[in-house]
Amino acid sequence: MPQRILLAVDDSKHARKAADVVERLAKDTGAEVSVIHIHEIAVGRWGRLRVDDNNGDEFAKTIVRELTDAGVPAKLLSRESYLREVAQAIVAAADEIDADLIAVGSRGHSDVHSLALGSVSHKVLHITDRPILVVPAA
Repeated sequence: MPQRILLAVDDSKHARKAADVVERLAKDTGAEVSVIHIHEIAVGRWGRLRVDDNNGDEFAKTIVRELTDAGVPAKLLSRESYLREVAQAIVAAADEIDADLIAVGSRGHSDVHSLALGSVSHKVLHITDRPILVVPAA
């Protein structure tokens, strides 16, 4: 049974569904949940530029609040990552907290870059040796 779950979120419906599933799982197992939102950074001629907005941060804070209100120990993790390195940042965070399980939605906002499975969740599947739960929105 997982004792430490890393839930990676953006503000998509897939992340919302993953959060709902993780809440039930954490209640059933007594696991603590770390909710992570990755800020994507681009580097250009003018320096570092954050390419996402604050919606993901606010969503992550809402999820932590909802989990806590439901009696699930939860905390917020916030990290930055260069574009196209979000999956690596998720896996690094899982390693940092020694997560027993990584949970992600099947897709986020990058549907243009994905076919059946979101590009970030797909990449996490390939670069981690930890169990991963991919939750579809439907």
